[in-house]
Amino acid sequence: MTTIRKLELSFTYLEFFESVVISTVKEDIIFDQHHIAELRKICRDNFDGKPFVYITNRKYNYNVNPVVYINLIQTNTLKGIAVVSDKPERLKTANFEKNFSPVPYELFDTKEKALSWAKNILEEVK
Repeated sequence: MTTIRKLELSFTYLEFFESVVISTVKEDIIFDQHHIAELRKICRDNFDGKPFVYITNRKYNYNVNPVVYINLIQTNTLKGIAVVSDKPERLKTANFEKNFSPVPYELFDTKEKALSWAKNILEEVK
């Protein structure tokens, strides 16, 4: 996959591919509704209404308000969420968050595995 665009926001670094965005949220952020609203707008503009998968690269420690998942259903082009981390405690937290996701949500220990899963998800929705 070829990177199309990179973008730094106040709370995350984004790397855009054709149908995937990888987000690396910055250290000690409390990821909340206003972050989702900003990401939703950027993804809508970037993917132009086409299906996409969101991959979060959990490189740093941060917290997610699980309520953010409720509003994800408004992003009807979001087809899946993947969480990548090599830290078991971060994957354990992500596994709890999975209960709140309205779209397929999986955990991975490498970006490559997450990208492969994303490709499969996007093939299914064609």
